[in-house]
Amino acid sequence: MTTIMPASEPTPATPLHTAASVFEPWNALGVNTRTQILSQAAQSLSLAPQKMALWQLANAQKKLAQTHIMPGPTGELNELSNLGRGSFLCLSLMGNDTEQSTIGLAGQIFTALVTGNPVITVGKIGQVFTDAIAPFVAPGVIQNIADNALDAIIEANPLAGVALLCDDATVVNTLNTRLAAKDGLITQLVAETSSATLSTIAQPHYALRFVTERTVSINTTAIGGNATLLELGSLDEA
Repeated sequence: MTTIMPASEPTPATPLHTAASVFEPWNALGVNTRTQILSQAAQSLSLAPQKMALWQLANAQKKLAQTHIMPGPTGELNELSNLGRGSFLCLSLMGNDTEQSTIGLAGQIFTALVTGNPVITVGKIGQVFTDAIAPFVAPGVIQNIADNALDAIIEANPLAGVALLCDDATVVNTLNTRLAAKDGLITQLVAETSSATLSTIAQPHYALRFVTERTVSINTTAIGGNATLLELGSLDEA
């Protein structure tokens, strides 16, 4: 007698699983295309966060859009470019109702996105940015979670980075320790500890904290050319 087992319920996709599924196509668009998309999304923000978002987009485009040709031996082409790291959690622990926190979050979120990373935001202020950006990007490129889901996201191995507005004590005593204790993927911490000046987020090279480098070496010498050179060398010796 054959027993038919009931079908099991599918495991619900977590925000990090969803982000992982859209990472490669979002990353593959390139900085210039992502800048065009996100510039449209920034238009619905209030003036100060919008200015921060547009500045970060322009800065990332200037710093990261170009593929650099590196020196190498004859017959080899070496290219250096930048790619996103993976899913980033962007949040503030400095009081989300302040204008500086909102401006800082704009800098974090738009930088993480333009550099090719899917973003997870938190709570009400995160939902504001999610609502502004989501209509312009594929589902899952930006998501919002409730405050009570924050710990689970931080502890999850697939998380590539955390962009955080907080005080020094939180960085040194709390989050650094938690992230260092995780197994698997090293989680990048990009912390802003000055809510008054946003001195880290305002640096021109801020976008570099959200990327990883990729080098590609291409053999540009034709196979036939190699054989001819070897033949000529033999003739000279004769």
